[in-house]
This record gives sequence, structure tokens and C-alpha cells, in this order.
Amino acid sequence: MSTSKFFSSRFAWSYAILFAGILLLVGEIINGRFWMHDLEVYYRTAERMLNGSEIYRIESDGHYVYKYSPTAGMYFIPFIILPFAAAKIVFWLLLVLLAIVVLQTLYRYVSDGETAVTAKRKNIILLLSFLAVGAHIHREWHLGQVNFVLLALYVCMAVLWLSKKPVAAGVVLAATLFIKPFGLIFIPYLILKKKLSILLSAALAVVVLGLLPFILYPSAEAFTGLYQGWIQELLIEMSAKQELFASGNHTIFSVLARYTPIKFLLFNETAIKVYQLTLLACIAGFVLYIVRQGESLKQNILIDVAVLTALIPLFAFTSLNAFLFTLPCIVILLYYFPSLSTVAKILTVAGCVLIGINIRDLMGGDLYRFLERESVYTFGTVALLIAMTLLRLNIKKQRHNTGKIYQRNLAQK
Repeated sequence: MSTSKFFSSRFAWSYAILFAGILLLVGEIINGRFWMHDLEVYYRTAERMLNGSEIYRIESDGHYVYKYSPTAGMYFIPFIILPFAAAKIVFWLLLVLLAIVVLQTLYRYVSDGETAVTAKRKNIILLLSFLAVGAHIHREWHLGQVNFVLLALYVCMAVLWLSKKPVAAGVVLAATLFIKPFGLIFIPYLILKKKLSILLSAALAVVVLGLLPFILYPSAEAFTGLYQGWIQELLIEMSAKQELFASGNHTIFSVLARYTPIKFLLFNETAIKVYQLTLLACIAGFVLYIVRQGESLKQNILIDVAVLTALIPLFAFTSLNAFLFTLPCIVILLYYFPSLSTVAKILTVAGCVLIGINIRDLMGGDLYRFLERESVYTFGTVALLIAMTLLRLNIKKQRHNTGKIYQRNLAQK
């Protein structure tokens, strides 16, 4: 098939991603690198839960200990139907398919059913979006992690909300909290939007899902012991990630302190706490501004959710793979790219490059480690968020101008 014929298909991008996913899977198996260590932790935990065994701080697990909630461990019980070797292949292919489904869903809601967009342009938008976060997605596949699963659930929550299914949206949000608590970032936004039905259903679902492990640990002592173990893991994890200037801290709090004279003011713990709270308030003000500017605009929910999702790796001291949460912003910006201002275009390109270019095999070990240490991904995310702000202001301006023209035409009639 020629290149021109290939790109005439509106789903050529999905075939390319599927082919790449299968090719990388085969390559990992051939090279003896098909590890999926994180999936192994989830798989092992699910087996232990079925047996009613302890799941936290097991010495024989070494570095690969289970750190998540008891409920999250139950999510992986279906995988133990298969031998672990087969479960790895299934989970890999599931993540590949999720990437395709998420991209198609984002494009569908961004384009709002617009049919004038050519198949070639759609392919370019979605392939470039995938490539921008491709290094992080491949790392997810390689390790068998759950960040992309979370992204898919956040997109699902937004779609259910847009489809006027608030109860289902709340249940999905609640389900994510047991994997990683990143979804808490949506709670203030839902309160601001007065989405009580989503909040109430999420609260109820948290209670129900939180009680699920009681099925496998029916005694009060065993059940409370599970949650005591999880709380201990959370405390250990939090205490290990509090150093503002620690290597690998790519949060906005750390990056701003490292690259500005602010670091000279952070001379004790009290000063650091005041700085973090002040910056958090400033970011909250930024989000409030973005939300207020888009209240009367079409697709406001999708853009709001995209911005909030992109903020997650700037708040959470977590793995680099979390920068794949910028994917919704990237799809939106590339879709609107022709209408962006020059500044927004530069920021979009810079953001995509900074998030996606730092690949060890491409940059070499030394340069890769240097760019990672200097938080290149954080700067890319900030660039995308500024571009999203400019996009929203531009959409609002265009709508305002269109309204004025409409009113003028009515007056002339």
C-alpha cells in the first residue's frame, strides 16, 4: 500500500500504533526484556488476596513491594485466571488498545463531529500526539504500569459527564482514587461546577469499593489490618518524597525553587511550607481564571479536564511516566493548531518536543540523565498549559466577535 493510500484512511493512525505496539512487544520478548515488573506486583498481590494473605511489606518482595490500596489489588484478580506469562501479553495489548481508544475519544470530542477535517490531518494530529508522549507510554508498556489506565479513566469520566451520566462519572472517579489519589484534583473543580450528583455518587462509590476487600478478609481484624498496612505505605511514600530539592522531583514547587531566587528564601521548613501553600494558591487562581473564561464556551468541560489532568505531574512527586497526562492538552492544541497565535504555536511545539524528545536511545545516557535532572518534562508541561490558556482566550475572543457581527447583522435587517 502506498503512503498516500495509507493516509487516506481515517484510522491509519490506529493501525500504525497497533503495529508499533505489537512490534515492540515481539522485540521485548526476543531481547529478554519482557519484564513488566509492576504488573507482576499487582498479579502477585491479587493471588495473595484470594488466599487471604498479607500483602504489604513482605520481605521476600525486595524492592517490588505493593504500595496501593487493598481495593486496587482486587482490580487485578481477573488477570490471575491466566499464567503470568500470558497475563503480561494481555495487559500489554490492553494498554495498546487503550492508547488507541483514548486518542480516538479525545479527537471525537475535540472535533465535535466536524466532517470537514481530512483523513490526512486527523492521522497527523493523532500520530504526533502519540509520539509526543510515546516515550512515557512505551515505558508504561515495558513496566506494566497503570498511569495510562488512570488517564483512560479520567477521559471516561469526562465523557460520561458530557453524556449526562453523572452517577457513572462519579463511580469512575471513585474507582481511580484506589489506584492513585491523583483524581482528587477534580474534586474542587466539581464543587466549583456544583456537580453534586457526581460528588455524591463518587462518595458513595468510595465507601462501597473500599469495603470490597471485606469479601476476602471477612474478619474485622484482618480487614482493618489491610488498611493499616496501606496507610503505613502511604506514610512511607510521602516521607520519602518531601525533599523539595531532591533528584527527580519534577513538581512545579521544586522546579520554580531551583530555577529562581526563591531558593534563597527557603531557609527552613516553615518557609518551605509557606512557599508551597502560596504557589498552590496561585495555581488555584490560574485554574479558576481558566474555568471562568470558558464557562460560556463549547467544549469547556473537556478543556478544563485536560488542564487539570496535565497539572497532576506538576503536583505529584511521581514517575516520569505521569507526564503522559499531558496527552489531552496535546490533542486539543494540535487540533486547533492552525488557528493558534504565533506564541501559542511556538509553545505547543516546544511543549511537545520537551516532553517527547528525551529518549535514552535517542539522546544517549549522559544527555538523557542531564535533561531528566533539569526537569525538561516540567518545562514542556508548563509550555502546554500556557498554550491552552491562550487557546481558551482566543476561542472566547472569536465567539465574542462572532456575536457582535451577528448582532450587527440583525440591526441592519
